This record gives sequence, structure tokens and C-alpha cells, in this order.
Amino acid sequence: MTEIDRKTAFFEALLHHTPVDRRAFVRRAAALSLAGPAAFRHSLGGSALAQDATPAASTQKGGEGTLIVTVGGDPLTFNPNFQVDDNAFVPACNIYNTLVTLDSSYAVLPELAKSWETSEDGLKITFALVDNAKWHDGQPVTSTDVKYTFDQVRANESAVAASLLSAVASIDAPDPATLVLNLSQPSASLVSFLGWYGTFILPAHIYDRTDWTTNPANQTPVGSGPFKFVSYAPGASIELAANVDYWGEGPFVDRLVFSIVPDPNTAIQSLLNGETDVLTVSPPRSQIATLEQTDGITVTVLPIPSFYYLQMNLKREQTSNLDVRRGISLAINRQQIVDVALGGYSKVATTFYPTEIPWAANTNPDAMVPQYDPEAAKAALDAAGFPLNGDSRFKLTFIHFTLGSEYADIAAIIKQNLEDVGIAVEIVALEIGAFSDRALAGDFDLNVISGLWGPDPENLKIRVGTGGAVNTSFYSNPEVDKLLDEGSTITDTEARAAKYWEVQRILAQDLPISPLATQVLFYPHADRVHGLPFDEGIGRTGLNRFTITTIED
Repeated sequence: MTEIDRKTAFFEALLHHTPVDRRAFVRRAAALSLAGPAAFRHSLGGSALAQDATPAASTQKGGEGTLIVTVGGDPLTFNPNFQVDDNAFVPACNIYNTLVTLDSSYAVLPELAKSWETSEDGLKITFALVDNAKWHDGQPVTSTDVKYTFDQVRANESAVAASLLSAVASIDAPDPATLVLNLSQPSASLVSFLGWYGTFILPAHIYDRTDWTTNPANQTPVGSGPFKFVSYAPGASIELAANVDYWGEGPFVDRLVFSIVPDPNTAIQSLLNGETDVLTVSPPRSQIATLEQTDGITVTVLPIPSFYYLQMNLKREQTSNLDVRRGISLAINRQQIVDVALGGYSKVATTFYPTEIPWAANTNPDAMVPQYDPEAAKAALDAAGFPLNGDSRFKLTFIHFTLGSEYADIAAIIKQNLEDVGIAVEIVALEIGAFSDRALAGDFDLNVISGLWGPDPENLKIRVGTGGAVNTSFYSNPEVDKLLDEGSTITDTEARAAKYWEVQRILAQDLPISPLATQVLFYPHADRVHGLPFDEGIGRTGLNRFTITTIED
């Protein structure tokens, strides 16, 4: 992998797997030419809500009302598959369908595929498509459209999902309602990644035999989703209308308008003023309490399979020592990080894989994260051969990026914790481009990052696998690599879990990383809006899809 390729992979891994302000990532990538507290009222996203909640308004297709949702910036195009474009992602979720989709708990749900079956050898996945799906121009959706889309993604290395489809050797469409993926090797994670990023099904009758990067449909999209494209005013709004012929449940609002508001404070004010119904970009934590205490507004707090975690550089003198890494992990007061840096909304990380994907997380005692014990930390540092000499044992350089105040606050707490056990710390705050350069070069001892570890534990490869895109601990363990490879090809969930649990047990021994606290997303919205994808929609509809959303009169 070339240096440019590694940097691209690093940016893309962070961009698609972390819920911090990603607009800055896009700006930097372009410049480089690289493609709560119990006292507050809040609702906690979870599958139980999908069973208990009942929409309060009429559920006739194309019912009354306009839903206004803020997004953080202008889309580059309305083709969501050929390039990184986070600003297009939420609108695309409502214009297009995917073969399968992920809900906000990252569970796989049927979408254009009503069912699927994997062959006994794991080398063939056969999908049965829904019978009555149509494109917005009235043409039927068939397996030819799905084959075209996936073949196009596979043929373009720069396509967002190209690497996610790497196990696909060929694709067959034996009849309009059947799609067959032939795999070069079994891939247990493939189905979940088909509902992830850059896999929206495009209309073959519009795109085939054209340049998909310049096709006019990129500006006037034709999808099969619950809403039809109406208009786009750059810097202002994207307007969609209900697709009353939609093949699935919903939509239940007449219009869906995405208001383009780059400034989060302006977005918050628009919600407070009643000009907006839903914010899709998490506001600063400092604003959450005010929003939660405002009549007519609810903040849904959605746990996601993600950590803030410390990476320790195994190429540096002190942090290459296992006892030093153990001492560092023992010295960190994670509860203080949760309470002070994260406003009490997160939880202390105790496992090496997020428990939000419970089957994959090893909660056994021998796989747990070492917790706060400063005396044990001092003993580990003494055992490492670094006794206290005057005020400190040694000095470490700790880098973090400057997107979101929580990273600076976490770093400040860790600095104090480490100084309490005799480790001097120099904190270096960097904008994301400088951070990535320095992290990839190994010019640091410690860094703190975050990122989505789902929708499948396959994502462990980019974090702790040898050469992983965001593995700037420079950790390399052949046994871990072997287990990760085996886990990706086993289709039985229980057998897969055994592989990933063993990886986590080894990580608890080797400690190249130290998970700190879980991550959550905040979705403020008006109380009069129901059936949102991140609460009542869990188990019924996909990420960012306002298919079953209703508005009270």
C-alpha cells in the first residue's frame, strides 16, 4: 500500500466510522486531493421502543404535513455510490433503497430483498426481491438493477463500497425477482455491509452504458424509495415529495424537506423556533441540557457500537513495554471521563468490543479492560523498570484532533491521571489533517480517537489487524490476524463469536489500545413528530429513513 493509499484509507476509515463533525474531514480530504444525567428528560433509543410506540397521526400514504429535517451541508451529487459524500447520505436514504438495510441499532432488515439464503458452503447468497417495487418513473425494479449497481461498484476501486464487496466473484440475475452473489470465499459480514454505505440500488435503465459520475440523474435522481425528488436549491434546501406508489410501508408525510444548515448553533435555534422538526447532526454536548429542558422538544440519546479509545504506539520506547501499557490503562479514571468530558451520557468502557453488538462482545473477566487503580498502575510502571525519578518516570507525547471539545477534555483528564502516577505528558492538539499525518508517521506516544466498530466485528481488522487503516498503535499479532480472517469467513454466528472473543482476550493481554468510554449520538426533535428512524423506527425502517414518520396536528 502506497503512502497516498494509506492516507486515503485512514481518512475514509475515520470518515465512515466516527460520529464527529465529518464536514471538516471532507474539506481536508479535498485539500489533499483524497477522495445523560438522570435529572434531564430524554428518550433512549432501543428495540423496545419499536414494539411499544404507536404513531399519533394518520398513517395513510402521502398524508398531510411537511417534515423539515436539517442536514449539515450541500450534497456533491445525488448519486450516493461513486464518491464519499456524507451530505448526500441522509437524503439518499429516502430517495433510494438498498438490498437490505440497517436500522439504528445496526440490525439487518429486509428492504428490496424480502429474504435471502446462503448455500451450505457459504459461497452463494441468493436474494428474493420484493414483487412490486417501482422506480419513480414507473419502471419496475428488477434484479438487473441490483446486478448493475453492484457490478459498477466492484468495477470502480474508488467507489465507496468497493472494498465491502471484495468477496463477490460474480453476480447472476436468473430472473427479475432473483439475485445471486457468487463469492470467492465465505463472507459472514457481507450482508450487513450491503445495507451500509455506498450500496444504494441505482436504476440500470437510466445508468447503464453511461458514465455514472456525470449522468444527468445525479442531479435529478430517480430512486425506488419512499420519497421522490422535487428540487434542490444549493445552500438552502432539498425538497422531496411522498411516493404514494411506494411498495413498502409509508410514507406518511406529504413532503420531506432537508434544510441545509452548516452551523450547528443555527440549526439548534431553528428547532427552538419551531422552524425545523428534526436535527440529524448531533449538537454540541454543551447544548443538550438546554434542549432536554425545553418544552416541546425531546432529545433521543442513541447508543452506538463505538468507543473513545486510547492508542499506544508500540514503536516507541516506553509504550512498547507491556507493563507500561498496563500501567497507563490502570491509571485512567474512566468514570471521570464519562462524568466530566462526556457530560454523563456515555458509559465506562469495560470490554474490547462494544456491547451494543452483544453477540460479538466478550464480557468474560479475562477479556476486560483494566480499570482505574492508581496503586496497581504505579506497581506496573515500577515492574517495567521505570521507577519514579524526582517528579516523573518519563515523558510521553499525546496527540489528539480538534473536532469536538470532548477530545481535548478527555486528553486533559488522561494527562492528569498519568501525572498522578509519575508519567509526564505533553498534549499536542492538531487539526485532522496534521493529526493523520503525524499518527500515520508514528510521531507520538499516545493518541485518542473514536469510530464505529460495527455494523459487524469485521471492523476489528481496521483497528487491530496488521496494517489496519486506523491501527496507529502499529500492533501486529499473527494470531489475532488469523482469528480475524477466520471470523470473516465463518457463517455460523456462534462459531464467529468464538473467534472474536478470543481476539478480545488477546487484546486484554497485549493492550495495544485501551477503550475509554462508549459513544452516543443525540437526535433533538419536536415532540409532535413520531416514527423517527432512531426511536420508534428501530426494527421497522433503516438508518435515516423517514418512511414511517408522522406529525401530530
